[in-house]
Amino acid sequence: MTTLYLIRHAEAEGNLYRRIHGQFDTNVTPNGRRQIAALARRFASIDIDACYSSDLTRTQTTAQAIAAPKGLPLRLEPGFREINLGIWEDRPFGWLYAFEQEEMHHFNQEPRLWHVAGAERFEEYTARFIAALTRVAQAHDGGTAAIFSHGAVMRGVMMALFPEVEIPHCDNTAVTRLFYDGGAFTLDFFNDNSHLTGNLST
Repeated sequence: MTTLYLIRHAEAEGNLYRRIHGQFDTNVTPNGRRQIAALARRFASIDIDACYSSDLTRTQTTAQAIAAPKGLPLRLEPGFREINLGIWEDRPFGWLYAFEQEEMHHFNQEPRLWHVAGAERFEEYTARFIAALTRVAQAHDGGTAAIFSHGAVMRGVMMALFPEVEIPHCDNTAVTRLFYDGGAFTLDFFNDNSHLTGNLST
């Protein structure tokens, strides 16, 4: 059995400035740095055998919460990238809520129905993520891997893997734990942000 921790990146510029960022590359904010420090404290006593990240800056930066203290190499996996949002990339959320109301509803509530020009569809982004997740799980059978990724793509993946579970939106640096055994994933917990005390939660 493989234990998998899926962790969303820390607060990034898109979160702070309310712009939608899929594969648009941005940096972590000062509050995001504080979230990373809290995440590092959470994982200080947890054994991790491997650390993976999407190849975007905000996830690579967040992944140092585990990789650096434990002396692990950071393995980059494009399969763990956020959704390609096509023509929505770097749009202000206010503009989208004003002029793309139907698709914003789909994006937030029914992602299987969401699509805009140039963007990945639900089946596409969940398939490439689950394929990468399976490779990691099989490569570390009997061990534990930490995977740093993004909120929207991970929510879609959880919906695809566990359609019977209501999957909420994910806080920055929130932690999900899965087990992989016998070719199947099971969900232990989702979106746990208990390490974000005080005003750290986004």
